Amino acid sequence: MKDEIAQIISLVAYGNAFLQGKPVSFDKNHPAGFHYGNIRFVEKVPEDLLARKTILADDPNLWFKYLKDNNVSRLYLSFQPSTDLGLEDHISSAFVGGGSHWNIIAEKGDKCDIWQTKWQMEFGDLKVYYFQALIDIDLPKITKTTVDQAKLYLREILKDMITFTVKSELDNWEKVFQGAQDFLSIEEPSRLLQEGFLPDSCFSLDAKQILAACDQAWVFGGMGSWNDVVRVHDYDLYTRLSANLYDTLCKSMIAAINSYP
Repeated sequence: MKDEIAQIISLVAYGNAFLQGKPVSFDKNHPAGFHYGNIRFVEKVPEDLLARKTILADDPNLWFKYLKDNNVSRLYLSFQPSTDLGLEDHISSAFVGGGSHWNIIAEKGDKCDIWQTKWQMEFGDLKVYYFQALIDIDLPKITKTTVDQAKLYLREILKDMITFTVKSELDNWEKVFQGAQDFLSIEEPSRLLQEGFLPDSCFSLDAKQILAACDQAWVFGGMGSWNDVVRVHDYDLYTRLSANLYDTLCKSMIAAINSYP
């Protein structure tokens, strides 16, 4: 899956484990510790690259402590569509900062803070910011999709993708989507996710299967990716299925991560 998404979902998983009192650490060797030395948790990200940023924590572990010290009891992951680049999300996700807006909802009783992420180049260096988009707002109603429901929806879209690739004689893509579907039945956790991607003893086998399948089925990118496919038997159907696949993958990953605690 995309680095930005892998990192934010893993941060939510480890953050919740920390808030539950588990001895976890998200360090530079973490599988999703991309650009670890450039990760900062800030109040906001000014448009002016030279403007000073108020840093709340300068690494994930200090951020977990910051959350606990500020009475955060748990984290939820959510996403919302974006039209920032004037493209559909499954197409714009190929670019840094493209795709949907991913949110971390930090619950504080009946209030919450909303954190978002921004990856941006600053003078030739990629910086990773997590910033407070909203502070002390009313906690929204959290609608949780169960992992069983997520697996069902995921199986359906993958089945549709396999059928489509067979009809369009896209053999390599058929193997990709078949491989994703196969992950939903693998029962050995060591074959699903890279060691350490999720905190130990927190997530069910179903949740891990979903994340592994989504990782395999994340085919959105630039040249040579699924977004670059042209020769298909029904281009309108290709467009609809691509958008549906993107939406289902995002919702499935959220269901998996929000299943704990």
